[in-house]
Amino acid sequence: MLILAVLPLLWLGYQWRLQSGLDELESSAGQRLALLSASLDAELQRYESLPVVLAQHPGLRELLAHADDPRRVDLANRLLEQVNERTGAAMLYLIAPSGRTLAASNWQRPDSFVGENYAFRPYFKDALRGNSGAFFAVGATTRIPGFFIAHPVLDGSKVVGVLAVKVELNLLERTWAESGESTMVVDRHGVVALSSHNEWKFATLTPLSAESRKALADTRQYFTERLVPLALVWRDANRLTLDRKTYVVRQQDLGWVDWRMMIMLDTAPAAEAARVETLAAALALCVLGVAGMYWAQRARRIRERLAAQAVLERTVAERTADLAATNVQLLREVGERSAAEKKLRGAQRALIDANRLAALGQMAAGVAHELNQPLAAMRAFAGNGLTFLERGRYEPLGDNLKQMIGLVERMARLTAQLKVFASRQQSVRGSAPAAQTVRTVVGWLAHRIDTAGVDLKTYAEDVALPLQPQALEQVLLNLIGNALDALDGRSGAEVEVWVGRRGGALVLEVADNGPGIDPALREKITQPFFSTKPLGQGLGLGLAIVSDLVVAAGGQITFDQRQAGGAVVRASWPTGADVDDKGGDQELKA
Repeated sequence: MLILAVLPLLWLGYQWRLQSGLDELESSAGQRLALLSASLDAELQRYESLPVVLAQHPGLRELLAHADDPRRVDLANRLLEQVNERTGAAMLYLIAPSGRTLAASNWQRPDSFVGENYAFRPYFKDALRGNSGAFFAVGATTRIPGFFIAHPVLDGSKVVGVLAVKVELNLLERTWAESGESTMVVDRHGVVALSSHNEWKFATLTPLSAESRKALADTRQYFTERLVPLALVWRDANRLTLDRKTYVVRQQDLGWVDWRMMIMLDTAPAAEAARVETLAAALALCVLGVAGMYWAQRARRIRERLAAQAVLERTVAERTADLAATNVQLLREVGERSAAEKKLRGAQRALIDANRLAALGQMAAGVAHELNQPLAAMRAFAGNGLTFLERGRYEPLGDNLKQMIGLVERMARLTAQLKVFASRQQSVRGSAPAAQTVRTVVGWLAHRIDTAGVDLKTYAEDVALPLQPQALEQVLLNLIGNALDALDGRSGAEVEVWVGRRGGALVLEVADNGPGIDPALREKITQPFFSTKPLGQGLGLGLAIVSDLVVAAGGQITFDQRQAGGAVVRASWPTGADVDDKGGDQELKA
């Protein structure tokens, strides 16, 4: 009977504790929702005024008035490209009243907007009517989702065109995902436009109506997506079940194209806490019940067993102490577990921040290291160019300028790596002609080789190595540059570069007659920031970059000692890694 009376109390206590936990989750969700919505607003407001200001540029109005003038088209393309690079937007483009794109910041890319017609987009129609337009959609050309903001280009009071900016929010979504929270932004049709869970993106909260499907088809807003409903069940206004989990939900309307932001917190921790506290209360009641029964039994037997009173009192004291110690131990373990979870979350956040800073520092140092040698080569070519110009020798001057253009393009490829810092898994596999690349790199270093008085001998078979051309340039530039550094100040200095087939493998060797490499250091020299050069003359990244590129392309790098003295650095790939072999040999001269 006592148990039947206590069970309803325990059930009520569990429900009260669970509701308290859910109330705390709702309060926390509201605070997080306000913060996340503010971050989204800030991201979009960064670019809201960009088309408004840029639409006043006279060069854009001149292009709209003379759409077929190639010179004005080129000037507008370069203007939009420069502004886009400085602001960090995804795309900037100018649209004629017909809907055809006249100029775009991505005019040099394969997926250029130039020539595309966007008359069907709502943001274009709004801007053409003289208003500011805003619209979120999957890109009709790039297939990349983004937020489009448009503004009319006015000539007096007449709308003569539309200037639009595309803002990609992928980085913001990744930030939401890394925070561990479940967040989504839903449009007026119920389609999930943004989400911290990639599998929820472009799904719908409910099946779409025929009217919504027609509107989405007319604007081609999500034309590449299936728009399948989520397996979502609302329990009440603030709770729902999705993917077999129950969430507390808070929603907030946003001021951008009828968006609504939702944040969902899992109720499992609150339910677990309520269960633990209810079990603790049940245990305490059991302790009290057992103690009460014991004292009642003792009162009945005290009259019968006066002789055993001392033994019974000692037994009661011992059992009561054990029960109290067990209860204290249980409460202490619960507290220790909660404290450990808090420390773990703090350590995880600190580790994430440390990894980001370390990765950013290593990337910046790597780019600085790779830019140093092209800059030195450009300085040498510029000096030679002045000499050729003074002597009226224009043919070698043209060759120098072509080499400088190649170096500038290489530097551009290096700096472009900063834009893809978030995507670290990039492939270096490809096909690079060995002979041509060796000639190019030797040309870059020609001034340095002549100045140092080094006898450079090169030999390359007409084969293709399994690397991207820019990756092979990095490998050769670092290996030959290290050899020249090792020979600094030596008389009779020699460097040999050999590329070809050997023993069923593709091999690239760079050898010198310098001091060689200490065997004790061969395991360390490919580690980032390890250098044997004097302080200030090297970052210790050259061989680390070479090793990463060779290994990523399926090869290996080894270091040996020449019999006549000096070092040999050898990169090799299995024959199966070769993508192109025309056969034949080609002798190259420095």
